[in-house]
Amino acid sequence: MSEGVKSPPVLLIAAPAHGLSTEAKSVQLSAVVQDDKGLQQLEIFVNNRKLSPEQARGIRIAEGSYPRRLDIEQRIALSKGANTIKIHATDSDGLFVEKALTVHHIARRRNLWAVVVGIDRYPNIRPLKYAVADAKSFYELLVTDNQVPAENVFLLLNEQATLQALRSTLGTRVKNKAGADDMVIIYFAGHGATERDMMSPDGDGLEKYLLPYGADPNDLYASALPMREVAHIFHRIRSERLVFVADACYSGASGGRTVSTGGLRANLSDRFLERLAGGKGKVIITASSANEVSVEKDELGHGVFTYYLVQGLRGPADTDGDGLISVDEAYRYVSQKVPAATGQEQHPVKKGTVEGQLVIGVVPFLQR
Repeated sequence: MSEGVKSPPVLLIAAPAHGLSTEAKSVQLSAVVQDDKGLQQLEIFVNNRKLSPEQARGIRIAEGSYPRRLDIEQRIALSKGANTIKIHATDSDGLFVEKALTVHHIARRRNLWAVVVGIDRYPNIRPLKYAVADAKSFYELLVTDNQVPAENVFLLLNEQATLQALRSTLGTRVKNKAGADDMVIIYFAGHGATERDMMSPDGDGLEKYLLPYGADPNDLYASALPMREVAHIFHRIRSERLVFVADACYSGASGGRTVSTGGLRANLSDRFLERLAGGKGKVIITASSANEVSVEKDELGHGVFTYYLVQGLRGPADTDGDGLISVDEAYRYVSQKVPAATGQEQHPVKKGTVEGQLVIGVVPFLQR
């Protein structure tokens, strides 16, 4: 370029992508603008409205200064529907550059189904203190915080959570309602147990069970829900986005959400979790590793795992600040909080993967 030829500033927008559709109520605008002669003015418009000085505190150009480069990192609140974001930059010669992009804020899809189970009062087994409180807290999170329609969430507490009710709700009702593009969340707070079974595919000679209301520790085969059946139920559900959250344990150790059968103190393989997560689009999160105890604490009024899971899903787990909490963000949060709260005695486990981001929490905009 010959000397004396003037050129406008150079503007590069890194994010968001033009045409993006999102359920988030805000997006992060990332861009850079530079000019050899210096920048005189930078303006950002959202739907033809200029951001106020208070909204754009980090990108204002001080009077009399002409920076050659500005890095833009700005949170942009979205309105429902199409949102036009425009950046206008002017240099010291009065030349300008302007670029615009469109982001679509779509209504939250009501294609989420959930089953929430909590059992304290076992007629044949040592009772628990806070499994019902945990289930109610998780239900409230879904229906109130995440605004999942109450008719889409099946809540089974204590005597409602019989073996027949679990099979019917999971294997028939959810199976018939959830489509391939829907998301399914299954939450269980209660006892787990194991039984000797040399045919177990996990290599430890043990079958693992979730214990419904009415379970008989002397006859788990007839009265409890084995993990092989849970895996079969998951395969019956057509959804390609299924999350199973279990605040239970199976080792038979005292003091947690597990019962010992026949004096058995199990040494478990966690391969049963991989069985559950087998296939497309399934993620399993458990309160503890296979041979650990899932602890309840009076000072929390909850199981430790569920307490921090719900806490994280209400906002603190949203590490990237986009208003949406993914399974990975939630797992990272409980993986830090739960061991710290239990003296490193309890470590949550996650198995399985899905394509793309799997969102299980939405942060109210006013909390961000």
